[in-house]
Amino acid sequence: MRKILFISPSGTMDNGAEISNFNLMKYLVASGHQVFNVAPQARHESQIVYYDRSREAGIETNFIPILKWWWEEAPSGYPGTLEERAMFHRENIKVIQEYIEKNQIDLVITNTVNMFQGAVAAAITGVPHFWMIHEFPEGEFGYYKEKIDFISAYSNELYSVSGELNQRLNELFNPRLVKEFSPYTEIHAQELKAGKKRRIVSVGRLTKRKNQLELIKAFEQLSRNDLELVLIGAWDDDYIKLCKNYIKEHQVKGVTFKGNLENPWSEVTDQDICVFPSAMETFGLVYVEALLNGVPVVLSDNPGHLSAYNIFNFGKLYQSGDVHDLTEKIVELLENFSTAKEAATAFKPTAKDYYQIATVYKELLQDIDSYETSSISPLRHLEYVLATNEKKSRLARLELKIRRFKNKVVNRINRYFGRV
Repeated sequence: MRKILFISPSGTMDNGAEISNFNLMKYLVASGHQVFNVAPQARHESQIVYYDRSREAGIETNFIPILKWWWEEAPSGYPGTLEERAMFHRENIKVIQEYIEKNQIDLVITNTVNMFQGAVAAAITGVPHFWMIHEFPEGEFGYYKEKIDFISAYSNELYSVSGELNQRLNELFNPRLVKEFSPYTEIHAQELKAGKKRRIVSVGRLTKRKNQLELIKAFEQLSRNDLELVLIGAWDDDYIKLCKNYIKEHQVKGVTFKGNLENPWSEVTDQDICVFPSAMETFGLVYVEALLNGVPVVLSDNPGHLSAYNIFNFGKLYQSGDVHDLTEKIVELLENFSTAKEAATAFKPTAKDYYQIATVYKELLQDIDSYETSSISPLRHLEYVLATNEKKSRLARLELKIRRFKNKVVNRINRYFGRV
């Protein structure tokens, strides 16, 4: 059995990459592996849930203070100065390196393309490193096209979400082979509660990329007073303001914002249909969750949704960006709800049979046991440059400033979390 260290992107349960990876880590622990996890420390309550669930699953999770966790060009802004961000990156690499050595880690796995610290720390220590990619190299994540040489050079194995993303990345990384996986979400069998009225439900964080405004516009076109639109998920402040302004200006009635729910499917009833209008997804876990719960579905034809749809071939697709097409597909389900509900219920066992973690992560699980040493040239010769902070260096004053800032952040986080 192996000691495996995961590098995680957010340390929260509000995104598909983290949810899927948590289930993978949990499965590995159950299989006899010892699993460690490093995530960025943030000052919000959701990390307590993440920490507690990890501990219950036997995953040793450590939050480390950061200034910017992702690549310089990646989404998440530019806190501090360039020098300060570089200083924190070196600190984070050093912490991960020491963690690898202290725990005698056999393998490091970076979950999402957005972080590089684990790859560098693994190369310093000569430990194999795998990279899991969930993001299409376009839009907000288009920045990583310029980093493919680094990602390839510092990965013993590469994996991406199956379907169109995997096809595209195999072209970009050629001649390197990018293996594939499907994100996994654990759904416990539950009976949907009885509903009193027909509703349209959409699960997912309200963001421009998730594109709920398109659904609101389609709902407006339905012009039905007996119908309710329920949006479940946390939100970006600017985007929910945009949605609410549209609702107010167009006097759209019957829209409810439920916010973030730990178990959103406890809100869904046997009278609901689910609609997922995302402009871009890597895979679409909520679509799979809807299938496993026997809910009729309408989903946009973005590349990630198509990757999932091509596996299950169930639900109604509409052309992303076409409000009229979306409206027609919703009307079709509403007018034939009994038939659609019966078909969705009957499809649940088929979806469950395929969607097992040993199947969707098959290639990665096979590779975990096959690596003993890394074929990547170690960076140990540059350890003093990449992961050492010397008080007497020419950057002494800057480093002292950053250390003081870091201590303030740590103290504030410790006060906020208490026991974590």
